[in-house]
Amino acid sequence: MRFLINFLAYNRKSLMKNVTYIIVIVLNLIFWTSSAQNTDQNDLKMTNAVKELITMGEDTIVAMALKRIDENVSIENFTSASVLSNGEEVYVSFRNQYKYLPINSIYYFDVGVNVTTETIYRSSVANPVGYANKTPIPYFYETEDMQKHINFVKQAIGDLKGFENDMIIRENDDYYDIEVLSASQESRYKVKKGTGKIYDEFHAHLEPIPYDFVGDRRFQLVDFSEFEN
Repeated sequence: MRFLINFLAYNRKSLMKNVTYIIVIVLNLIFWTSSAQNTDQNDLKMTNAVKELITMGEDTIVAMALKRIDENVSIENFTSASVLSNGEEVYVSFRNQYKYLPINSIYYFDVGVNVTTETIYRSSVANPVGYANKTPIPYFYETEDMQKHINFVKQAIGDLKGFENDMIIRENDDYYDIEVLSASQESRYKVKKGTGKIYDEFHAHLEPIPYDFVGDRRFQLVDFSEFEN
């Protein structure tokens, strides 16, 4: 995917400062750009190979993508899975919108799988930033205890209706360090444990992603109903 390479090259300086941020954006870039489009899928010219793959059905394609990641990974490791195509390739985006990390932990949260080219895109997120251990990095699996931490933060923030961006929640002894990621803005703040007080807010607008799609075909969410018999 040429635009992914262009995006990484364009953001080389930012990449060195914050690898986690840039990679998470890249893994969700296809989903965000496709969601922002109103293009009729009937206008998308698909190769016969892509049509044949899509007619296998969403569940089958998602299962194929999961096998490419790891035999021990299942759909339960993610909160959503989206199948997209640009007519020449089929891509599956696995995502965890709320990325909670206990103290001294590291996980894979989001994974992109190009089923056509058998290419996998993934990056780990750590708490603290830069944390690493000698064991293989696990894929995130939300436990009941983790869900309690996530729900506390969401309740402290308040109305999240329509919120579609990624949120990293790094737990500390007395507070949660929050990082909200979008294609145009980076926001950081802290949520006090116990009280839910929000403080130390920081917001920064980012350079726009260079959507140079000349020669590239944009990915769109696949409407599987159009392929039903």
